[in-house]
Amino acid sequence: MNEKLRREVDKVNPSLNLPPIDARSSDVRVGLGNEASVRQQLGPNYGRSITPYRPPPISNVLPHR
Repeated sequence: MNEKLRREVDKVNPSLNLPPIDARSSDVRVGLGNEASVRQQLGPNYGRSITPYRPPPISNVLPHR
């Protein structure tokens, strides 16, 4: 009976045969950023600040004639 129920459950919700996330997993798979992505996000602030670089806002004011 248990085997029959197990087969029915596996038809609806098959289990993925994936290894668990552990200390040897890649940074991206665990959800951490890698050095290239951190450099991209921090821009010129990389190595100086933990605040991401934000360029100055663009002024939408039209010049006077």
